[in-house]
Amino acid sequence: MKVNAKLYDGNSSIEHNVIVEFTQDKRIKIEAFNIDEPLSQVKISTRLGNTPRLIEFSNGIRCKCANNDKIDEILDNLGANNSSIHKLESSWKLATISLVLIVGFVVFMLTAGADTTANFLAKKLPPSTLDSASKITLEQLDKSYLHKSNLSSEKKAQILKLFKKLSNNDPHYKLHFRSSPKMGPNAFALPSGDIVLIDELVFLDKDPNLYGVLGVLAHEKGHYVYKHGLKGLIKGTIATAVISYITGDVTFVATALPTALITTKYSREYETQADSYAKSELKRLHISSKPLANIFIEMEKYYKKKYGNSSTPNWLSTHPVTQKRIEFFEK
Repeated sequence: MKVNAKLYDGNSSIEHNVIVEFTQDKRIKIEAFNIDEPLSQVKISTRLGNTPRLIEFSNGIRCKCANNDKIDEILDNLGANNSSIHKLESSWKLATISLVLIVGFVVFMLTAGADTTANFLAKKLPPSTLDSASKITLEQLDKSYLHKSNLSSEKKAQILKLFKKLSNNDPHYKLHFRSSPKMGPNAFALPSGDIVLIDELVFLDKDPNLYGVLGVLAHEKGHYVYKHGLKGLIKGTIATAVISYITGDVTFVATALPTALITTKYSREYETQADSYAKSELKRLHISSKPLANIFIEMEKYYKKKYGNSSTPNWLSTHPVTQKRIEFFEK
């Protein structure tokens, strides 16, 4: 049983037209090059459509054969054909079933399975991508919403000291001070572990130790730990996120993150998780959570005075203040 092929000796790019012979005792021979090897020691690539098959010998010599049908026939006769992929490709029934399953899976990911998809992709995105996206995000926010902080160096040092205790001096966490009349009293965490603290929130803290600010930072740390911001971004752009993951292009994080941080409120579940995390962190540091409750009360007063109601405008804050949350921290 013979088949025509092109041989590459590995020493030059010259193609040699050869005849590959398959014997009944399961050996492969190429007489012109004195090749005679057991079939079990030769690698024959799995058939993929009509792509030419590669036959690799132990001495590094390779052959390329375009006659896939002939090779399949020979291997079948020798009982050595394990090209299951091609068999699947050739079956229109299996192909149709596979297509239906794929479409159904994608629909599930985009609808009912959005939470599952967000959780999965949030874990799969590499840290380097998150670091890069967060850096770009902060740069874009600095151009549109954020300004240089007006806090005194003494107050910054006081907050940084608290932040280091909260982060256990982990260099992965970074604190950025900014001012923003547009955003008002606020703070937010980036997917990289960077946390941005707005001056206007610090001004609301009546506690001399600034434990209210510390509580807010603990809350933001919780959002980072649980990847709430990233999950919310993925859920908000679920189709783009899925396509980006499949293609390996995750630039959507950098392009969509700035807008998501400003316009998207966290879900009740995410806020509850971050609140519980903040309370446990304050407990770990032997600090009462009541100053955090007080700062939420001050935020309500701020927005009621500025906007005539106690609700934070959607585009200004990711954290809706509710009486239930205040009571949670007052306990």
